[in-house]
Amino acid sequence: MRLPITRYYGSKRKLINKIWEALNDLQIEFDSVLDLFGGTGVVSYFMAQKGKHVVYNDIFSFNCEIAKALLCSSRGVFSESDALCLLNKVAGREYDNIIAENYIDIYYTDEENRIIDTVIQNIPYLEPEKQASAYYVLFQSCIIKRPFNLFHRKNLNLRTNFVKANFGNKKTWEQSFEDLFIKFTRELNELQFTVLPQVEITNFSALNCNRHADVVYIDTPYFPKENGGSITYHSRYHFLEGLMNYAAIPSHIDYSKVNLEINISRNLEFERRSCFIHELDQLINMHRDSIIALSYTTEGYPSIDELEAIIRRYKARTHVCYLGQHSFALNRNNAGRQEVLIVGI
Repeated sequence: MRLPITRYYGSKRKLINKIWEALNDLQIEFDSVLDLFGGTGVVSYFMAQKGKHVVYNDIFSFNCEIAKALLCSSRGVFSESDALCLLNKVAGREYDNIIAENYIDIYYTDEENRIIDTVIQNIPYLEPEKQASAYYVLFQSCIIKRPFNLFHRKNLNLRTNFVKANFGNKKTWEQSFEDLFIKFTRELNELQFTVLPQVEITNFSALNCNRHADVVYIDTPYFPKENGGSITYHSRYHFLEGLMNYAAIPSHIDYSKVNLEINISRNLEFERRSCFIHELDQLINMHRDSIIALSYTTEGYPSIDELEAIIRRYKARTHVCYLGQHSFALNRNNAGRQEVLIVGI
């Protein structure tokens, strides 16, 4: 089964087959899935291919557009020529220069900033059925040109002053937006469905998502065992969320941070170690009438035993399924780490 190539922190692309096998081994029968922390959409995409009714939810609107492109936009509607036209300013149309004026030497070169300004302001003029695909192509291009695929650091210098290192790929970073737009339009058209599956896209925080399904899949942020602080998903992807609210960017820039974080859609739900157990208990209680499938890691806080105990408060049976060792592309230093699926029935 072909799956989207994800460039997202914590993506379950390499684990989804094992998650599916674990549910099958437990002989769980279900018709619908609520993917509460949808992210890249890879779990929702997989389940849609399996014929399940899917509710994809994510707190970030940029992720929701990626999901719409993959799950709710028909193959062939968005073409390479559509993508390339986005790169050019249209005569008679007024353009702002918010990225070019505010993000000099932060994430992209001056020319790339100007291109991002142009593209993000051209997308709303597309036919509605093409817009999600256009956002997908822009966001994938923006991500792949970033060292580590993230926005929590001001580190354009890693590209411009690059010397051979054990990370990164300067050739990838320096691809033109034109080449990347062609690449990702082709990739998207190969992934999109000819007959659209049953999918609903919602844009809520997890604790404010009131949708229901037979299986509720929960993939919260992970906390390290040691309390050394962690980078929020908002910090990692604030720039893309900012682009979804382009005109509002200048009034939401945090000038106290060197990476000029954009404080739009910032929500600390499931991002604070001290509140995590309480918030997870609330979430499981909300969905106590559904089968719970919670992804976590043996190297995280809380422990697997603590997480299972939370689920056991609301479910008659729990199963801990060890999915094997797995290191994420952006976090390989985890000797002995195992990915786990805790299922409450």
